[in-house]
Amino acid sequence: AYAAVTGPLFAATAVVICSLPSGAHRSRALLILRRRAFRPLWIIGSLAALGGAASDPHLAETLGRHLAAVIAIGANICAALLTAQFALRFRRPIAHLIRNQPLAKRQALHGLQGVRHLIARLWHLPLLILVAVSVVATFVSAGDTSDALRRALLFAVTMGAALGLNALVRARLLRRRPHGRIQEAYAERLRAFFVLVLGIVIWLVGIELALRAWNLSLLRFSQGDGHAVASKFFGLGGTLLLAWLVWILADTAIHRGLNLHRVSPNNARAQTMLPLIRNVLFLTIFVIALIVALANMGVNVTPLLAGAGVIGLAVGFGAQSLVADLITGLFIIIEDSLAIGDYVDVGNHLGTVEGLTIRTVRLRDIDGIVHTIPFSEIKSIQNYSRQFGYAIFRLPIPQALSVDKAIEMVQEVGRSLRQDPLMGRDIWSPLELQGVESFDSGMAILRFRFKTAPIKQWEVSRAFNLRLKRYLDDAGIELASPRMNVRYEVGGSPLDQATRGGQAPSEG
Repeated sequence: AYAAVTGPLFAATAVVICSLPSGAHRSRALLILRRRAFRPLWIIGSLAALGGAASDPHLAETLGRHLAAVIAIGANICAALLTAQFALRFRRPIAHLIRNQPLAKRQALHGLQGVRHLIARLWHLPLLILVAVSVVATFVSAGDTSDALRRALLFAVTMGAALGLNALVRARLLRRRPHGRIQEAYAERLRAFFVLVLGIVIWLVGIELALRAWNLSLLRFSQGDGHAVASKFFGLGGTLLLAWLVWILADTAIHRGLNLHRVSPNNARAQTMLPLIRNVLFLTIFVIALIVALANMGVNVTPLLAGAGVIGLAVGFGAQSLVADLITGLFIIIEDSLAIGDYVDVGNHLGTVEGLTIRTVRLRDIDGIVHTIPFSEIKSIQNYSRQFGYAIFRLPIPQALSVDKAIEMVQEVGRSLRQDPLMGRDIWSPLELQGVESFDSGMAILRFRFKTAPIKQWEVSRAFNLRLKRYLDDAGIELASPRMNVRYEVGGSPLDQATRGGQAPSEG
């Protein structure tokens, strides 16, 4: 009867308390709780009341100590598990009730909005910790739940406070603040590092206080029997934190150094060099930190260093081509001879650089084939993607067209191409006439060029040739064709005949 009455009373009280701060902004969450939360709360309240009643000395004497303990343990464990299920199932509606407040209240308590949002996001975690500790304490206490519940509640409150304080510190300190461009990268990453260190300290203090509820202490353990273990543990943790701090400073310096003279932070050189340098630097810091950590833990690292030296010497002699690839690639990347996205000719292969490793370059040619080339096989590099390019044209002048007229025609086509809204942005200079380059088959070869954006010279050439051909067709001018002079004699008298197409008139 006690459990049957307590269950609905507990459920009704909980639902009424949740319904007190009502409003239009909370109607959906309240509807969910009223329809779905009453029955689980009823069962939880009834089981908790049954477990508490079974622990009563008078009832234990009537039922028998062992039967009462079984009933108390079973009821308390079921109530705890159902409480955990309730917290996970209704986490979002209750968070909605905690987070959403009327406008007037939000304006009056503007400074507490961050704390309210933090509680709404984390309210279920202390409850889950309390459930877990209660289940363990119920088994340990063998049904005597009064002292175990008190200790479990103190443990859960302490851990929940540590969790909330850690989340509040992270929310406050990790908020972006205005800095100069030089200090911004350092400030953000160093702030994240110190927030992590502060979080570790908060958790250590919280665990120490929570364990005091069970008459345990990490501090007493580290000062007594566990002094050696604690010293090694803190030495290992300090080494890892110091290595991480050095990595943050070095990695940020690499980013700043590569982007110092570039407008865009995502430039090709940074994308090329940064992964290589970062990998080498990370490996170096990791190896040094590992050696120092092993030494602090009492491991003799001298044989390891000697063995690593012998292995490195053997690998150096056996992999000379690999060493050559590494050294050549390092100098190519440092000298900025090529980068990801460049269109280059490395001797036997011509294509776009898609990737770089510490020993190879990956090119994709015009046919879509990917070529992986070791750096040691690259003897020369022709880079078509740096600063600018030249679109060079050679025009044979037709016999029926004068040189001056051909120059005027070419300049007019060049002006019209520069005024094109699509092609004009890739042409960086007026058409530059370089004069008559040579003579071929009786025709003057006119040479001229455009200064273009990188890798746009071929596109500009194709567009100019198309526009020039259309201009010639509209003007009725044929393209120049080779000429041939043929000399032959008829009846002993010489006759010169100029023909087109290389055919002489037949004898008849």
